[in-house]
Amino acid sequence: LAEQQQSKYLDLYTILPSEISMQLAEVSLALAAIEDQIQKTREIKEDFGSRIQDLSEKLKTISSKFNEKSPDVEHAKEEVKVGMLFEELERCGGVLSELDASLQDFSRRNPLLAKQLSEAVGKLSEMHHHSSRSASCLQAVCYLDEYNEMLDFIVRWSDKARSLVRANIIWNSSVHLQEQIRIHQVGLIIFRF
Repeated sequence: LAEQQQSKYLDLYTILPSEISMQLAEVSLALAAIEDQIQKTREIKEDFGSRIQDLSEKLKTISSKFNEKSPDVEHAKEEVKVGMLFEELERCGGVLSELDASLQDFSRRNPLLAKQLSEAVGKLSEMHHHSSRSASCLQAVCYLDEYNEMLDFIVRWSDKARSLVRANIIWNSSVHLQEQIRIHQVGLIIFRF
């Protein structure tokens, strides 16, 4: 714009008044600053978009793995013990928190762009929440299976204890047992001869 105005005056073979020249210079600087700001905003939006896309893909992968493993309890127990998916889900939660905090800061400067990004982050939050619930259910299934195994073990031992209580066990004192051992040893010695 400044260049157009200057060339307009040059075409008329007149010199641009200094006051207008200063105003045009100020406008040129303001336009350059605005252009820089727009470029920075575009870069920030692309960064947010990229981070949102990456996180979305990770959460989709984790969610699908949890849904795949839900019916297979043995494999699910293995996953719970290893905890790889749970750790990845936790990391995604941390990234989501950081992304949300960055978006809050960004929204003060660019409320219109932030609104679009907020909707995307909201969807990611829902996806993370759903994946967390799936993880909790999977963990509960695994713990329930372990609980049932432990309960079965305890019931078997209780049955053995009941059978021992019903049997007529004669408890002898240690002195009486030692006498029986000696008699038995004497019997073995005599039996050898």
